Amino acid sequence: MVGDHLRSRVTEKAQKLLNKIADELLNSNPNAIFRNGDSIMAFGEYEIEKVSSNEYKIYKKDIFVLTCNSVRIALSYCILDKNKMSTDAKHLVALEEKLLQRQNEMMHYRHFITSPRTDNFRKEVVLHRLSSAKYEYNIIQKQLTKSINVAKYCQQKGFDNEII
Repeated sequence: MVGDHLRSRVTEKAQKLLNKIADELLNSNPNAIFRNGDSIMAFGEYEIEKVSSNEYKIYKKDIFVLTCNSVRIALSYCILDKNKMSTDAKHLVALEEKLLQRQNEMMHYRHFITSPRTDNFRKEVVLHRLSSAKYEYNIIQKQLTKSINVAKYCQQKGFDNEII
């Protein structure tokens, strides 16, 4: 009975020590990305904090950097910034802003078209604007995907260098 109690205490201590060592290794690994509650810790210097379902704040070494609307963009920003591609990182965030503006614009046009007070001439004009906004939206979305793929490539290249 005493032996079981002593064994469980030793096992508990060993588990705490192993967890502490694992946390230190994760925090110091230059390629580590892990979840910590509602936050994501990345590369030992970035924290992505979830504020709401479509708002994420990025901190670098506990200093606020910017706000993004998706965790995918926030993580891509951190990867690009870590790889000293700050211009690309800022461009990524700007593309996200443009994409959201186009989404809002298209929602406005759709609402205007479905309004019973809109005459046929105005509907035609707004339909033309809507098709133009959809085209721009698709172009921005492709550019955003390319930027995210660049970030993925940079991260994968880091893993390859670590394996070598």
